[in-house]
Order: sequence, then structure tokens, then C-alpha cells
Amino acid sequence: MIAAAQPGRVASQRELARRLGVSHTALQKAQRAGRIAPEPDGAWDVEKVRTRLAESSDPARKTAAMAAPPTAPAAPRPMVSPHQPVVAPPPAPDPLPRAAQNTFHDARTANEVLKAQERRLRLDERRGRLVDKARALLLVHRLAKEERDAILAWPARVAAEMAAELGVDAHRLQTMMDQRLRAHLAARHDVRVQVS
Repeated sequence: MIAAAQPGRVASQRELARRLGVSHTALQKAQRAGRIAPEPDGAWDVEKVRTRLAESSDPARKTAAMAAPPTAPAAPRPMVSPHQPVVAPPPAPDPLPRAAQNTFHDARTANEVLKAQERRLRLDERRGRLVDKARALLLVHRLAKEERDAILAWPARVAAEMAAELGVDAHRLQTMMDQRLRAHLAARHDVRVQVS
């Protein structure tokens, strides 16, 4: 049995929708999404539901009833003598812990920041400031291979000329140069291109 005899509580979701000024369908969707829930006894607390919907809804789409809860008439101000200090009432406690106060506005702001960063990256890519990482690594690998092949072909091109100037055997000079260059390149083989 649903207990809704307490003030500010209603027994049905339709009555809750009427009091909040929203459609019954909107409340059903909010309940399915986990944004609102009835009390353990099955009744609905109007102010709790109003607060939860206000925190988790798009501010641009809020109805007037949701955006501004009804205000209670102001209590009469007590007369204060000029010699008596005025004491401010203590601040109302937060209805939710800080960790649970992520609102729709926070999520929307984070989404807009992310979209702006993506647009900036696409623009930089179009302007040629950014290149594809895989393509850049492929080009570096191809360039390194071409350079290695050119270095290994160099002894065959210059060994005869150098041997004539030095008066040594051309084949022996070419073999020595080739061995030393291959040893040098093997030592440099562990160099890796890091692109972050």
C-alpha cells in the first residue's frame, strides 16, 4: 500500500507530473533512465523529484515549473533593536554530496570542450600542421632504408679510385670498407623513431 499522507508527497506518478507541470511520459522516461525514483514506500516526494530533475536536465529545455520551484511566503522579519546584533541563519546543508553534484551543465561543458578540440585538430590537419602517425613512421622507415642502401653501395663506387690513389688492391679495399660500414650500420640498428 502506498503511503502519501505526508505533505509534499503524492501517491501516483500522474499526480506528481501534474504538480511539477510536466508530462507523465517525461517522468516515466526519467524514471527508466534512473534520474528519479519513488520513496521506499512507493510514494513520490515532490521536492526531491523536482531537485533531481533540475540537476540532471538540459537547462535550455526546462519548463517554467521545473526551473523555478514555488516559493513559500516570506516569514515576517523580527523587530531588531539598534543595539542588538543581527545573527544570520546557518546555511542550508547541501542536498547531495559533492561527488554526486555533476550536473547536466558540467557534462555539456565537457562535451563542448571535446568537440572544440576535435575541430582544432581537423583544422590543423587540413593546414598541414598535423600528419598521420602511421604514414609518418612509414615514410621515415622508407627514407632510412634508402639511406642505408646508398651507404652500402658507396664502397663499390669509390673503392677503385681510392685504391689507385693509395696504390693498394681495389678488391681488398672495397671488402674492408664494406665490412666496416656494415658493422657501423649494425651498431646503429637499435635506433628507433618514437612518435608520441
